[in-house]
Amino acid sequence: MAFQPAHDKIFGTPPEPLFNVPVSAMSPDMLEDWLFILAGENTKAMSRGRIYQALFKQGEVAEFVFLICEKFKLAAEAKYIAVELFDGFMARHINDLYEHVLKTASKTPRKDWLAIQDRVTNQLQLRIVSCCQIASKLTSHYKIISPNKARRYLYDNGRRYSLESITQSELRVLKTLDYRSRVLSPLVYIETLLEILGHNEKSLKVKLYHDVCLKIMDMAYIQRRKIYDRLYFVATGQELGTKLERERFMGVESDMLLFAVSVIAASTYVVDQVNTDKVVDQLSKITKIPCDDVIDFATVLVHFIISGNEQ
Repeated sequence: MAFQPAHDKIFGTPPEPLFNVPVSAMSPDMLEDWLFILAGENTKAMSRGRIYQALFKQGEVAEFVFLICEKFKLAAEAKYIAVELFDGFMARHINDLYEHVLKTASKTPRKDWLAIQDRVTNQLQLRIVSCCQIASKLTSHYKIISPNKARRYLYDNGRRYSLESITQSELRVLKTLDYRSRVLSPLVYIETLLEILGHNEKSLKVKLYHDVCLKIMDMAYIQRRKIYDRLYFVATGQELGTKLERERFMGVESDMLLFAVSVIAASTYVVDQVNTDKVVDQLSKITKIPCDDVIDFATVLVHFIISGNEQ
């Protein structure tokens, strides 16, 4: 038998993220402080929730972002950051363009707006790639999507852009967002909560939960509208229909902490039902979110997992 080099065993590292590593794990005080900061950011996001948000981080758009990030082998967090960036960019971009049409006092505002809609539609793929480029830089120092890689990808998909156009598009996204590219994805909340769970309950399989959480999150983004419509029905017994109802519900839709604990609870139910009640109880104590709220949302997520598998 030929000798097999052991380089991989010597220099290889376990798949990230690593939880509760004795030497490098965060102390309980640091975890508590970090969760307090995340909770504060979450409260701000909930108060800023608007009905026109989240239109561009669901369905085929979210799926397309995920496929691009998978194509370039980006870190898991990158795809969630990219889709959040794209949603924020499009909300502002369209609003800015609409205000521009109103201010120009054109004699043909409807025609002008339709022309702008066509241009925005034609640029969607470029803008999505730009958001993926930015996300790649925020999550990695070597797996970034360079302008050359972006141009090659767009060319392969029937879109021809110069390197300058690709660079300008990335700048346009950043300018529209006022260069506020630091966005918190639900994955940050999930990984923080899993670290705390693993610290409090050593027997829990938090790494396994994490792997399943990623799959559930992908599904939840793609099926976002249906999931929150069903959650509203579970909570109120009524269909979510009017604009006023949607505006009032935006606080719930913007609540990443609720989303994170529910995804973890759902993942636990999928792979470790024996400990589901223990995990839900721990999550409730950690976040102060009532167990019933966690169970309601997690049940909705599991429903869509099962219905998706049956199709």
